[in-house]
Amino acid sequence: MKIEPKTDTLWKTTLVYILVLVFGIAIIAKIVLMITKDSKEYQQLAEKKEYRVRELEASRGNIFSADGNLMATTIPLYDIFFDSKSVDSTVYHDSLDRLCSQLANALPKRNAEQWKAHIEQGKRKGNRHNLIARNASLELCRKMEKFAIFNLGQYRGGFIAEKKTRRDKPYKELAGCTIGYYINDTLMAGLEGTYNEQLKGQNGHMLVRLLHHKSELPIGSEDDVDAQNGNDIYTTFDVKLQDIVESALNTTMVNNKAEQGCAILMDVETGYIRAMANLSLNHESGVYEESTNFALAERYEPGSVFKIASMIVLLNHNPNLKLDDKVNIGAGAIKFSNRTMKDDHSFAKNGICTVQEVIEQSSNKGTAVLITKEFVTHPEKYVDGLYALGLNKKIGTGIAREAQPYIKHPSDKTRDGRKLWSNVSLPWMSIGYEVNVTPMHLITLYNAIANGGRMMKPQFVTEIRRGNQTIEKFEPIVLNEQIASPESIEKVKTMLEGVVIRGTAKRQFKDCVVKAAGKTGTAQYYDRVQGYAYHEPGIGRKLYNTTFVGYFPADKPKYSCIVVVSRARGPFWAAGSVSAPGFREIAEKVYAMRLGIQEDETLIDTINQPDPKPVIDIHNYNFQSARVPDVTGMDITDAVYLLESMGVKTNFCGQGRVKEQSLHAGDTLLANSVMNLKLERL
Repeated sequence: MKIEPKTDTLWKTTLVYILVLVFGIAIIAKIVLMITKDSKEYQQLAEKKEYRVRELEASRGNIFSADGNLMATTIPLYDIFFDSKSVDSTVYHDSLDRLCSQLANALPKRNAEQWKAHIEQGKRKGNRHNLIARNASLELCRKMEKFAIFNLGQYRGGFIAEKKTRRDKPYKELAGCTIGYYINDTLMAGLEGTYNEQLKGQNGHMLVRLLHHKSELPIGSEDDVDAQNGNDIYTTFDVKLQDIVESALNTTMVNNKAEQGCAILMDVETGYIRAMANLSLNHESGVYEESTNFALAERYEPGSVFKIASMIVLLNHNPNLKLDDKVNIGAGAIKFSNRTMKDDHSFAKNGICTVQEVIEQSSNKGTAVLITKEFVTHPEKYVDGLYALGLNKKIGTGIAREAQPYIKHPSDKTRDGRKLWSNVSLPWMSIGYEVNVTPMHLITLYNAIANGGRMMKPQFVTEIRRGNQTIEKFEPIVLNEQIASPESIEKVKTMLEGVVIRGTAKRQFKDCVVKAAGKTGTAQYYDRVQGYAYHEPGIGRKLYNTTFVGYFPADKPKYSCIVVVSRARGPFWAAGSVSAPGFREIAEKVYAMRLGIQEDETLIDTINQPDPKPVIDIHNYNFQSARVPDVTGMDITDAVYLLESMGVKTNFCGQGRVKEQSLHAGDTLLANSVMNLKLERL
């Protein structure tokens, strides 16, 4: 039967209408189903925004030591969840046992059966964010991504890994106070805070669509901005030197049962801080911890180490003062106005000593006599001289909470108008009382002496980098080109060397392998309630702040160092017995560690160069000889081997080969002889 065209068109039109009607009915049915069956779930979705802008967290930059070791870094951590509802039922039942077995191996807090019970309980409760692990490492997260079911991804395998970060210190508490802390966006004092803007980077953002199982789908918008990771900070610290300094300070604190202390090691030429340690006693654990930046954040009365500042001011005012000039300090105590001053020990014959001995023996009376004689009519000139050394202002290291020192001026007054200056201020300030400075101020001053009078700014950072690109470089900064004339600086150096050779630190530096120069300082601890009269319960005596500050090697200074110990409760109370041993330990270990490198350089420099004299064959040498051998020109290792094999004790200073020897070659060799050797690159 032939179908007419009109009939065919009508049939097709009717079919289209029927299909549209069926589709419309389906939509209406779906709407009814949404309202009835799934009304609660979809109503909750309807109340939420469908899209949101997700912040992309920038990775915080790293902090490196000078030799490229990581001192602080950001590590990724992951919270792992399982959305069992997104997994196909067949896949779920076929692979669940295998998944649980893998979880038991990776996370043994539960066995396979317990993991299965945990997962199925979550599935019954409809938990689409069932916790599997918190703070999983990147390595563990990647391992779990390959587990059964999880390897299908987030949308088919239900594997959800929420990334977060944690600040980590590979060297733990090494230089802890100086590096600082970064915890939950809370910055504590240190480089983390000072350089936060450079370290934190810049967060980005991305437009995402919210899905019903708490996940997000990136949309890809032209307004998306990638996160820019933070820059890296390269510090001045040397990890090996830092370890030496911290270990020596901890030993010093433990041996003296002290409350707190600090130690700083500074490069003489640049002012770069190579190591800095701060330790305070945790009374609950009995362990010393890096909790307070004593070196920068606290000021104290330094005692006799401040006498060097007084001597520099005196020499600047009276450059004709000679080290052998006589000073009348009398036999007993000296009275200044209504107070008396005395020395800790008697050393001057008939009450007369030299300027050199005033510093060597740390004479309170001698220092006060010299300063008051020069400045009594114009004390402001003395104070202005201290100000010229920068002792009255912050150094400006950039480290948060740097303390403000205080050197009072004769014109200073209290808020109610009373004068702060008294008739005894000048003599007591000259010996390190009635002044407040930080340990960093003191080492900066002594470093300038070691540097020939050139005062360098203490610095903790050398570079800021973004990848391999240097963003900013920090060159050495000169604070004062010349704090005193070269002649005056040489006089002060001689004084400091005398302290170690003949003075208050003689016993502590006897037989030290490196020639050092420095000054002891012992000051009574001031208690806010009882003042200087405070006696520590249980030990029946006053407490003290003790300091030893100086530099080494004395003839060619490379490092300056300060060790401060506060409130030692052990058997010793003076700086020579408390702080000086810590300084010596640092000096010897640093010198020993660097000496090998310097010796290698010396050998390279002298290759193919003729020896200045015939070399002694130490293996065939007559050790029974009763004559002093000539070891000049010899390598220090061979010289020491030869001399000690002959029963001669050796001390040496400098670098390279032996230039001078204290015993004359050819002289009769006496029992228990001691040979001092001076080294130099020949």
